[in-house]
This record gives sequence, C-alpha cells and structure tokens, in this order.
Amino acid sequence: MLVISNLFKRLAQSTIWQDKIHEKYGITCYSKEPGDVLDPIILRQTCNILSLMPTKLVKDCGINRLYFSSTMGPNLSYFPNHGYFIDNSVTLNVNIFYHPDIMDDFFDYRGYFVDRPTQTVLHEFAHGYDGSHGNISQKSEWTKLSGWSPIPKPGLKQLVINQKGRPPIIGEWYFDPKAGFTRFYGKRNPYDDFADCFSFYIAGLSKLPENKKNYFDNLIKKYK
Repeated sequence: MLVISNLFKRLAQSTIWQDKIHEKYGITCYSKEPGDVLDPIILRQTCNILSLMPTKLVKDCGINRLYFSSTMGPNLSYFPNHGYFIDNSVTLNVNIFYHPDIMDDFFDYRGYFVDRPTQTVLHEFAHGYDGSHGNISQKSEWTKLSGWSPIPKPGLKQLVINQKGRPPIIGEWYFDPKAGFTRFYGKRNPYDDFADCFSFYIAGLSKLPENKKNYFDNLIKKYK
C-alpha cells in the first residue's frame, strides 16, 4: 500500500508541474518512454530554468512539446546526447538532471557557472527560436561574426570531435579560428554557435564574445 501511495503522490506532484509549464508557456510535457512517470523534481527544475527567460521569449521559441527520455544513455562530455530539437519539440535526456556535471566550459573567470540541465534546455530552446524566426543563425548578420562558410576557404577551420567509444563528429561548416566562441561545441556550425551563445547570454556567463553579446543585446532587448 505504501508503494501505491507514493506512486499516486508522485503522479499528483508531476501533474502539478506539468500544469504549471503548460499554463505559463503552452508547453505539454511527455515521457518519451510509455509507462514512465515524469519526475516532479525534474519538471520543477525545468520550470525554474524556463523562468530565466521572459515568458514571451519562451513562447517565441515555438516549442509546444517537451519530452523527457530515460533511454538516451549517460550524458557524455563531448557527445551530443543531452537533448535535441525537432518539429517544435525538445527532447531532454533525464540523465543530465540526475548527473548535472559541470564542465570547465560552463565556468567563467568570475567563478559563475551554469549546470548541464540549464545549459541544455536553453541551448535547445534557442534552436527553436532560431527556426521560428526564419533560421536567423544562417543569415549574414550572424554568420559574419565567426566568418562562417558552408564550403572550405583559405584560413578557415573545421571542427573535429573525437571521444573514445563514439564516432567522430565533424563540423558541418567552416569558421574563422580568430573568432570568439563560448566553447568548442559552438564551432560545429552557425546554428549551434547561435544556440550556445543564447544559452550563455541568458545564463549570464561572461565568456560570451563581445560581438555576439552585442548581437543578443539587440535581439533580446524587446523582451525586457
């Protein structure tokens, strides 16, 4: 009876947080795996992360479905299995909440940091904002900030990520090595550069390059 009672309590708490997220942002939360009960603690943390952004900004990301998956495997330092965006939905690996490891990438010189769940949620919602606004990360106003090119050009580099036990990740675009980035992952392509900078900007990390900070100052000011 105690097990049943705890299950109903967890279901009730989960429903409360699902309702909060839906009422405030119009986002419905689901478990990716049938039969899994959404962890109310994870839902509460997700709600708190979304509250870092103005409500209208969250809605302008165009996300209406938020999935939580327990089968994406352990979150790895260099392999992108923390979450993904597709078709107005974001899927998150629940392991980033249970093991919110903090890498050096998420610190700045002042000692400020952002944990893995926060950075991932903001990063994926940035992809939603990008797509909802005509793929602005591929327009010249953004691509010129890092010298992005979809084809090889003299002086440009291409990112290669190798992690033991995983296939290599090759950057899809070429970048200017003199450009400033939040971390290595933003060197894959202009849309991950955009999403990473968005997450660092919202989280208040000073590692954001000055030219990209100015870009987001102009982009986000209408929401303040």
